[in-house]
Amino acid sequence: MMRPPRLWTTETAETTMTEAAARAHPDETGGIMVGVLTNGHPWVIVAVEISTPERGRTHYRIPADATRTAVLRVRERDDRLGYLGDWHSHPRNVGPSSIDLASLARISFTSPRVPNPTQIVVRRTGDGYDLDARRIVTYRPRTCRIELTGPLPPAPPTDAASSNYRLRPPTSEGAS
Repeated sequence: MMRPPRLWTTETAETTMTEAAARAHPDETGGIMVGVLTNGHPWVIVAVEISTPERGRTHYRIPADATRTAVLRVRERDDRLGYLGDWHSHPRNVGPSSIDLASLARISFTSPRVPNPTQIVVRRTGDGYDLDARRIVTYRPRTCRIELTGPLPPAPPTDAASSNYRLRPPTSEGAS
């Protein structure tokens, strides 16, 4: 049996997502995840909440062009970072819906420059929130094993950061 793919996530990104979910309850909220690829595995460094009027108890939609704007804003602080995927909350303890999984698949097919896009659903549980991650691997969503980390080390003072693989934001917006 294959081991689930790994998803590194900073404690700061996890806190951003769970605190946003708690503030938005009983409605959904969400946004994007920005980070780097390390040894072929995504490392979520920053979670950005994106507000929208298109949200409620059972839906959340990122506004058009909001993903690109958010990625560019984060890249102003660290140009090593790029788009990794979307996240949103569920006010109940349920995993990704069929619409969520279809959205993840659509990002994979419409944005081939985003390798193995990732989606996190922040599920409300009896004692807080759990992160439920999926990532496209060999053309299908697979559950990820989340490992919490500290922050990304500072960029070296040389031009090495410019040679890193750059992740690009998708051309269309996700929905759940």
